[in-house]
Amino acid sequence: MLIIRLLPLMLLALACGNKPNQEGEVKVVKTKIKDLSQEQVEIIAKTNGCYLPLTRNSKFFSKYVTKRLVFNDLMNMTLDTLHPFRNRYIVGDMNVLDDSGNVRGLIEVNPRLHLLKDFSNVDTALLMKLQNSHLLRDFDVQDFVGSNHRLNAKEKKDLVDFHSSVWKYYTPGLNRKFAFSGGSFYAAGQKLCLCEAYEDTLIEVARFGTSGKRMDPIITVDSSGTERIRHIEYIPIGIKRDYYGFHYTISSKNWETERNYKGYAQHHDSVLGGGNDRVTIFRNKVELPNFLLMQPMPCNKKAMPQNGIHEVALRELSRGMLGSANSIGCIRVTDFASKFLRWWTPQDANFFILYTDSQYIKVFSKNNSLVIFPFKNKPEGDAFRKWLILTYPIQAKQMEISESGAFDNGFILDAHNIYGMEYERYKLNLAKKVSKSNRGI
Repeated sequence: MLIIRLLPLMLLALACGNKPNQEGEVKVVKTKIKDLSQEQVEIIAKTNGCYLPLTRNSKFFSKYVTKRLVFNDLMNMTLDTLHPFRNRYIVGDMNVLDDSGNVRGLIEVNPRLHLLKDFSNVDTALLMKLQNSHLLRDFDVQDFVGSNHRLNAKEKKDLVDFHSSVWKYYTPGLNRKFAFSGGSFYAAGQKLCLCEAYEDTLIEVARFGTSGKRMDPIITVDSSGTERIRHIEYIPIGIKRDYYGFHYTISSKNWETERNYKGYAQHHDSVLGGGNDRVTIFRNKVELPNFLLMQPMPCNKKAMPQNGIHEVALRELSRGMLGSANSIGCIRVTDFASKFLRWWTPQDANFFILYTDSQYIKVFSKNNSLVIFPFKNKPEGDAFRKWLILTYPIQAKQMEISESGAFDNGFILDAHNIYGMEYERYKLNLAKKVSKSNRGI
């Protein structure tokens, strides 16, 4: 299974009590999670959010939350003790600043199929090809599985259905330090960690950007009967800290209108303990796709009920804000993340939200020296857009990059964070060619 950048090997080994020999090599001795000291938990949790629920550091909790977790509390309490997915849980690691006050930034990590136990009977090489199918312009999943004679009929059907209902929506992971709204710049770093618990390790299977609460909607109706919505500041810190509880369960797994629920999705829900085909509608107008209802546990009596995890759906709260505190309450993710979460999450999985008041949100002015744009104006941004569409047409489409548009929104900045170094080399080589041509070489 995958452990994504926990720590350099030496630091992780030392944190778990392992010592280097005379040659400087570290012999790693696996330590049970329950035997880790709080110091070790704190060190590892800085790079692997799956360890955060086990912290006893009071700064991560409301004063009304007195319960602290142990290893067994990570396990799904509804599924049978032998159920293969009862060790799955979700962590909302909601700080945008590190302990030194620096912007953490968001780097999403998409799941690797060959490391998921769901596909343990499928050949690794085959799964790697399916993993990278989003890079192919004309990928046909039926032809793909049909050409693999080692698969039995059920394995072929499961792979086809998984691709059709989840993996074909794959998009490159978000990569940003800031989110932008009007003239304000918000530090990014809020994320959901998809976790699997084992006695000697807590594995981060995937990492998706998210957004926690910053606003409250105020609805008014004018004399003509027109409904208007404005937003006021509501940051869940200080006296409002209990808006988010520490411990939830995913009590309902709803669906969306974009995909068919019958067949594979319905069967997969039965394997994971439950789910339904209901579609969540916000204010009788807006669909919230793949809504996972967050039910506060009894130890979080003051937590707001009826929030959930779902795909970004409200026009005024765009995908470009993910990673920063810019929600009206729910925990928002991208389209692909919402579909994968809905597929991966067992019924009644535990969901933990942790953050500190001083590190939850940070707003910068447009003139702050930390906020650096790669483009000075729209022509520069459009030049990058056209290069990306020509060089990576599939990825450009997945990232919603058109030939012309804003040079300072979250979409183009994500794309530049991923492909910017290659673009800069392209511009440098182009400049060299022009220079040689002008000199007549």
